[in-house]
Amino acid sequence: MGTVGIEWVQQYNGLQGNLSNTKAQAEGFYNTLSATRRFNWGDDLAWDQDFEQSGEGSPAAGTDTTWADDVDFVFFSGHGSPSGFLFGTRLDDAVARPGDITWGDRDLEWIALDACNVLERDGVFDRWGWPVFNGLHYILGFHTTTGDEPDRGRLLAQYLNAGWTVREAWIRCCQDTEGPDTSWAYLRADAAGVNTYTDHWWGKGSVSSDPRNPTTLFYARGTC
Repeated sequence: MGTVGIEWVQQYNGLQGNLSNTKAQAEGFYNTLSATRRFNWGDDLAWDQDFEQSGEGSPAAGTDTTWADDVDFVFFSGHGSPSGFLFGTRLDDAVARPGDITWGDRDLEWIALDACNVLERDGVFDRWGWPVFNGLHYILGFHTTTGDEPDRGRLLAQYLNAGWTVREAWIRCCQDTEGPDTSWAYLRADAAGVNTYTDHWWGKGSVSSDPRNPTTLFYARGTC
């Protein structure tokens, strides 16, 4: 059985506006997916360094090999921007930035960043490029802003449990919870002999090998 972890932020301590439904959204995913549950960090216990590579950033305090990169699937719910996804506690700088991230060199296959504009199309390959993908299969997110709503995580997990591919499950749960002004997005990596297009959740269908040395990054987006 695959492993899962979540982080969510509702109280931003003045760094951003507070949110209402991120806990319910992330825990809906956590409690519904057929998985071994590893961590659930929220508000002041959710930290950007949990997603960052050791030795990267300033301060260089990344602990992803203990948290985000030590499970198969991570779901984050909170604020975001093209520059990264945002936290309410300044243990580091309260932003998990693409330049501080390398995922998949330990375990992580899929990550959902339920946060506004994190996968905005303009410059997406410059931000979330080759250094980020080192075995990672997918980043799921949004090209546009997105709503503060409680159900998307649960729906994503339900579709994954039902045997939908990862990309189809993400698209459908976004369409179920957003209107046409919102655009879902994802990035995925392929490598020689590796095709992640038909990835499923563990035990629910085929899963590709890890694209350790990716040769191609694919970006897709669409209206909800």
